[in-house]
Amino acid sequence: MTFFQKVYLTLYYLVSINFDLYHDSSLVSKFAPYKPYKSIYDIAASAEIFIAEVDHILDYPRTVLPNTKLIGGSSASPAKPLVGEFQKFVDEATTGIIVMSFGGAVVNLPSDISNKIISAFEQLDLRVVWKINMTSPDPKRIMTSLWIPQNDLLGHQKTKLFVSHCGKNGQYEALYHGVPILCLPIYGDQGYNSERVRVKQLGLYTDIREASADELVALMKEIIYGGKYAENMRKASELYRELYKVPKHEAAYWLDHVVKYGGEYMRSPGQQMPWYQLLVLDVIAFLFLVIVVIVLAFYVLIRISYRLYKGSPKKIKSKRN
Repeated sequence: MTFFQKVYLTLYYLVSINFDLYHDSSLVSKFAPYKPYKSIYDIAASAEIFIAEVDHILDYPRTVLPNTKLIGGSSASPAKPLVGEFQKFVDEATTGIIVMSFGGAVVNLPSDISNKIISAFEQLDLRVVWKINMTSPDPKRIMTSLWIPQNDLLGHQKTKLFVSHCGKNGQYEALYHGVPILCLPIYGDQGYNSERVRVKQLGLYTDIREASADELVALMKEIIYGGKYAENMRKASELYRELYKVPKHEAAYWLDHVVKYGGEYMRSPGQQMPWYQLLVLDVIAFLFLVIVVIVLAFYVLIRISYRLYKGSPKKIKSKRN
């Protein structure tokens, strides 16, 4: 990571963390109108436990406090058998299938983007199940639907690739079932999610607005037939299932624990500190000021000593002689 990438990520974090803490404050009044108003920031500062849908396999290792519990993705679960038209379509796929979805928020795409995606799929010999509000141009090869059983499709043995915007839930479902991903991020945290998939070699990513149909084909073929992405995802899936057996049960356990025993013993005083104190910036600023004062004091002392030396009787006498 370059220096300027670090600068960008630091600024992005500072903006996003403050946005997250303040923009949803109205939710408190909406869901708890009978209680005194508290901002999200105040709730976070006094919280006894944090349940985070994060892990160290898909995400990067990080230091966390005892009252922060990482449970992985709660949406992932064992796949159920496919039924109806989905079962028929997948059963007839002799070479495998690709699952494509941009999540619940994006079911309509501009025609130029959807056309190049279709063009890319037509160059592959796999069937496609695509969550989109569009009539399929080739129903025998490309199945389109406003809803798909995504987790069950990803858990099917014929699934070779997941083409996704790389939202959190979809990523964890792919990780759980060991399906490599082609990430096509659109906004928000999807760029970050896509980059970590690339770094960990669990898949690849590109900008769907800029990539051509041929480039999409090349990326999909590299993931499907390259071998390393499927193998890396298989290993990551095994590790994930070992460490996060049932994320929902893990979350329920810690919530029950805090209700029964309280979580004050796990809390850090840092939760209620201003950010500049938590990052020790006040101490750094003080030490910097002390150093500046000492340097200035030495500078003034040297200047005074020099002037006294120049104005001393011996110096004046030597000049007269």
